[in-house]
Amino acid sequence: MRKLLSTCLALLLFLPLGAREQVLWHLPKDKLGQPVLFGSRIVDVNRPMGKVFAPGQRNARPVLMSFQQDTTGMFLVPAQYQPFLDSGKLLKYHHVHTVYFPIVEEKADTLVLDISRYFYRYPPQISAIPPREMKQEVRTSHEYLGTVEEPDYMQVNCRYCFESGLDVTVACYVLFLPEQPMTPYLVNPSRAGYNRVEVVDEEGWRHASSQRWNLDQGREMVFYVDHAFPEGWFPYIKEGLEDWNKAFEAVGLGSPITVLPEPEGLNRNSPLVNMVRYMDVPESNAKGDVLCDPRSGEILQGDILWWKNVKDLIELWRYVQTGAADPMARLPEYPLEMLGPMIRYSVCHEMGHVLGLSHNMGGSWAYPSDSLHSPSFTKEYGTTASVMDYARYNHLATAADVEKGVSLLPPRLGPYDYYAIALGYAPEKARYNRHCYYVPSIRAAISPDPSSQSETLGNDLLASSAAGLRNCRILLEKDGLTAERKQLLHGQYYRYINLALSNIGGAVKGKPVSAKIQRSTLEFVMESLDNVPPPLKDVYHEQHILDELVGSFLPERVLKTRGERGLKAYYRQLRQLRDRYSLIRLPDEQEWTYNSLIQ
Repeated sequence: MRKLLSTCLALLLFLPLGAREQVLWHLPKDKLGQPVLFGSRIVDVNRPMGKVFAPGQRNARPVLMSFQQDTTGMFLVPAQYQPFLDSGKLLKYHHVHTVYFPIVEEKADTLVLDISRYFYRYPPQISAIPPREMKQEVRTSHEYLGTVEEPDYMQVNCRYCFESGLDVTVACYVLFLPEQPMTPYLVNPSRAGYNRVEVVDEEGWRHASSQRWNLDQGREMVFYVDHAFPEGWFPYIKEGLEDWNKAFEAVGLGSPITVLPEPEGLNRNSPLVNMVRYMDVPESNAKGDVLCDPRSGEILQGDILWWKNVKDLIELWRYVQTGAADPMARLPEYPLEMLGPMIRYSVCHEMGHVLGLSHNMGGSWAYPSDSLHSPSFTKEYGTTASVMDYARYNHLATAADVEKGVSLLPPRLGPYDYYAIALGYAPEKARYNRHCYYVPSIRAAISPDPSSQSETLGNDLLASSAAGLRNCRILLEKDGLTAERKQLLHGQYYRYINLALSNIGGAVKGKPVSAKIQRSTLEFVMESLDNVPPPLKDVYHEQHILDELVGSFLPERVLKTRGERGLKAYYRQLRQLRDRYSLIRLPDEQEWTYNSLIQ
């Protein structure tokens, strides 16, 4: 009797009053016990928040679960609680971790589930809106907008309204996974960058596995391009995605990527539809997003999210990086034939993420800086050995270089990209060469590895930064300098100086930067600060760089790579440069604390 009462009480607590409309899912009996992914996607929201949440995003990580039948009904049970199924403790966990659906009818091969009461409230396990936002929301109404039932998934669309005025529509889905997952495989992390998942084997051991598509048996990846994109962009988006077919063809996997316009009637919120989505939100960002099988790392579905202000961002990059050498880059509006290749490059980069690749911030380091002044080299290899770098456009090129035919654009795919695809999808055919240089992204204000940088080109960090500063000075004297472009030049000028600081105490893949280059870098930084063009002069940014030079971070790195003698030489050079240039607030010798650093 007590067990019956506790069961009834649990169900009453779980099933809120007021759910009038009955909404059903028809669950095939052969799906019982089969692993599923329980997730959601935002369909529409009246108050999007930039990169945080917007229509088309899938913020919540899907949960690996399975349908388990109990005497009281049907439960969706998380994978980590499977051991409790045979212990009679299922109800103990259902109110926190599991999802309960009453069974309203049992047929020969199907169970009819009433899902209306669970989705009456915004589902907490798969909330696409950040939890900190949801805590402040009180739901006032909800509406069911229909269900979808396919052999591979079940979906329900719901609209929720809250007291604050937030109005959000979500597509919640259960995606059936194959009983036997793809064999996990870890791409050598020292040779190529792949995003990874942690998988658990049958014995409970945890292993890292790379995210990859399963291309066995000629599987294709069909991507649909959102009809909301501006007219004329489709050919460039298609080209950017299908560029990767060349890497697959090179290892005998054919051309698995196909790009089509979004057709009428497409269920764009299906968990299995691949799309290039136009995010009509004023944000400058693009993202490659994937739905992954957490048991193996297999990529099941992919999206490229393109926020509408990305166009403005890539035009500003093109202006600041090539405007000094190319008059076309100074135009107030870029024609489609100029904008198109920039769009192609951006979506090609994001498609790399959808294929499982992470950033390779060392792609540009694979090329000698002098080669970026060569017409023949840049036409064949572009600006970087990988589109997964953040190298962007050829800011080393001068106006004379452009007249000779030097290319300003990145490659379609670089040598590293071919190599990385081979390592991930056909490792027996991977062939390494000197241009396949890889170094992961390093999250630091000043990278300790000069070869792991964004917006640098070539293997000479000083040449790259000097060219960038030269371009900023030239552009200040050119026509077409709007307030927005001037603001960009202001930030970019100091960014190029800051990028050079990586040489000080830096090490390229563990090999310390030479003392000569470190000395030259310090002098370059001080000269650049002493010669800031008046329109760009900013005391705050200058002081920030000086504080980095004399603080603890860079001196500690110098001590680590060059020892106590090198650290003393570093401070001695700072004293000489302080006397040579009239710069603000360098500390006196007694304030320098290398003795404390040594201790």
